[in-house]
Amino acid sequence: MPPTQQELSLLIHPLVPESVQHNARVLSQLRSLTSFLLGISAGILGLQSAYGFAFYFLGTLLVSALVQVLVIKPSGSTAGAFFPGSSGGEVEGIDATGKIGGKGNGKGKGKSIERKGAWRDVLLGGGVMSEALSGFVLGWAGVGGVLR
Repeated sequence: MPPTQQELSLLIHPLVPESVQHNARVLSQLRSLTSFLLGISAGILGLQSAYGFAFYFLGTLLVSALVQVLVIKPSGSTAGAFFPGSSGGEVEGIDATGKIGGKGNGKGKGKSIERKGAWRDVLLGGGVMSEALSGFVLGWAGVGGVLR
């Protein structure tokens, strides 16, 4: 029986669980720190209600964009090289011979690894809607309460 698409993807471009856990942990710590700093900033600015949460979501998008531009792009790959994505690690565009179709990464180093949904791990990973949000609210309410 021939290997499935996901098995073939993981055989050719494996994901080391320890590395994936490390990447997720670093992203989570970055999110926690920046969300607390965003909360302090929102408290200093005196933002209230929907404006404060809009500030948080825009700040989170900015941090995600900075991670993408300053960390992932200089490595010459995509988020799929660092995170498994929603498909459990399956590489998009891989054929039965193990070659990745599509465009290369533009640097002549071969084809870039694009795992399905890996961008979601960068955009929403690290507890954006749970632990990071609670840090934001803590900083926001604490500083806002002290300044009032």
